[in-house]
Amino acid sequence: MAEEKWKEAFDLFDRAGDGKISTQELGTVMRALGESPTQAEVAEICKEVGAATVDFNTFKALMHKHHKEVDAAKEMRDAFKVFDKDNKGEVSTSELRAVLTSMGEKLTEEEVEPIIRACDKGGKIFVDDFINCLLRPVQKK
Repeated sequence: MAEEKWKEAFDLFDRAGDGKISTQELGTVMRALGESPTQAEVAEICKEVGAATVDFNTFKALMHKHHKEVDAAKEMRDAFKVFDKDNKGEVSTSELRAVLTSMGEKLTEEEVEPIIRACDKGGKIFVDDFINCLLRPVQKK
């Protein structure tokens, strides 16, 4: 799955259609794929390549080497801690509703309501229930 996305992004930057991209574009392509290499890391990768262009197989090898797996559950748990002032692993439904509708990528009430409904335990949302709710695969109808 990841390699398909990598190929799609690579092809978008292969403007000449010759199966190669410039090493100058490596950082941009990696960022387009959700990676966040620093300028220094990109410079090191370019140095590692040792050429002005890379083909997809080289790009794929670089992505495998430098791809950082994101632990979504850990990131959500860390974000949840910001709002869990008492460090009990819970927030009130009203606090969660306020956060989801007013911060970051703001959700609408229609988007928030099913999340609250699925995770609400007597007016409280527990971090593990919330994470499981968000990471659970969507059931197809």
